[in-house]
Amino acid sequence: MGIYAIKPKFQRALKPLENLFVALKIGPTGVNLLGFAMAALGGIGIILSPRHPAWLIVTAIAVNARTACNALDGLVARRLGVASNFGEVLNELIDRFSDATLFICLYFLDVTNNTLALFTLVIILLNSFLSILSKAAGGSRRYNGIVGKADRMIYMSTAALAVLITSKQQIWNGFLWFILVTTTITFLQRFAATYHELPNPPRQT
Repeated sequence: MGIYAIKPKFQRALKPLENLFVALKIGPTGVNLLGFAMAALGGIGIILSPRHPAWLIVTAIAVNARTACNALDGLVARRLGVASNFGEVLNELIDRFSDATLFICLYFLDVTNNTLALFTLVIILLNSFLSILSKAAGGSRRYNGIVGKADRMIYMSTAALAVLITSKQQIWNGFLWFILVTTTITFLQRFAATYHELPNPPRQT
């Protein structure tokens, strides 16, 4: 389950921030958009980092702030009584924009393998699509697997700090390979779980 296994504890740690959003009447869409803004800021840090390495500190902070927003949107929605099916659609859509923004920024770095960056983004989006498709077909919204959205952000922040400390931009390619392999494994885990959960038609004899 990755980081999702400790999500309840993480949400409790964010209680003061949740209370602030509720007090300011910032709804779940506002929280989601803030999460996207953090992803965009993290992407800007990646783009600027070859000339200004200190921006990687911004990236490390921003991508984890995005994770915090993702953990809070549902809580804020329930506290304000504005949870809705369309809100869930917006949440998923904004999350995909956030993922795409970050990994497209990695694609544009001179040091990264463009093909590797594109394949990594594709498997991330397919993995998320499968999770949503499982629910649409009457099953569970899939969060299982060895790496999820929150895990990716922690690993990305770690990679950013490693690049900053070592001045080796090639670390980004290692990060991309790691995410590609672990997300592919996660995709297969979620596919298998979905197959076993959903009813299958009887075989023709």
